[in-house]
Amino acid sequence: MDKRKITIACCQMQSALGAKEQNISKMISMLEEAVTGGDTDLVIFPELAVTGYECGELYQSLAEPFPDGDTAQILSEQAKKHGVHLIYGFVEQGMKDGRPVLYNSAALIDDQGRPLGCYRKSHLVDGEETRFFEKGTEYNVYETSIGRIGLMICWDMAYPEVARILALKGAEIIAAPAAWETEPNEGDWEIVNTARSFDNVVYLASCNHVGTDRELSFFGRSRISGPLGRPIAAAADQEQIIRAAVDLDQLQPLREGYYVLLKDRNPSTYEEIVK
Repeated sequence: MDKRKITIACCQMQSALGAKEQNISKMISMLEEAVTGGDTDLVIFPELAVTGYECGELYQSLAEPFPDGDTAQILSEQAKKHGVHLIYGFVEQGMKDGRPVLYNSAALIDDQGRPLGCYRKSHLVDGEETRFFEKGTEYNVYETSIGRIGLMICWDMAYPEVARILALKGAEIIAAPAAWETEPNEGDWEIVNTARSFDNVVYLASCNHVGTDRELSFFGRSRISGPLGRPIAAAADQEQIIRAAVDLDQLQPLREGYYVLLKDRNPSTYEEIVK
């Protein structure tokens, strides 16, 4: 039977640049801590958690295919072992128009260890990301035994269209692995978390990096927001695991009551946003 009351955990961590084995070992350790007590259903790690964020020229050598890469195999075994759904960020080796390309991707593995799919970041940050990665073009929602899960990555959160498409496709939970840096606008993080969850009356779980890479520092503050934008759980600025119990059966009454943000849309008037 599908669960409607579930527990989500975000594993806020600092990844060592280019050190996949070290990072995977830390992820496994944090996963084991996150599932302690046996009631955790979904565990989320940050954007590019497997490799670290500011890897530059190393991205190419760190890339892996999905789901056949070594990291996916290792973490699929861990997901099955602990009976938990798992989301993590990695560098994906893909193909586009017959040529090899890299994607900034987030993978979803179910509690049976089955790779369900991966999301490729669509809105790349100008600089290292636009230099090395291709833009993703699809927004998928995955049917799981713990609800319908949509994925986006970090800067995607700043674009209302991404979360809205996922919600219109039926997402009840949106997971957002992130590497949101400390400067220049720290307050934006709280704004986009609140706005995207409220806009779409959806649970939003964002898992951020913490610590300093080469030049960038990350403030953490991972957050699990309820369907009205209020935080249910929030992290500080160090490595930390946060958890929140959510009730997916709360969504429909809210969406049919006062918060009719999806039902009462007027899309025939929205032509300007796609010009």
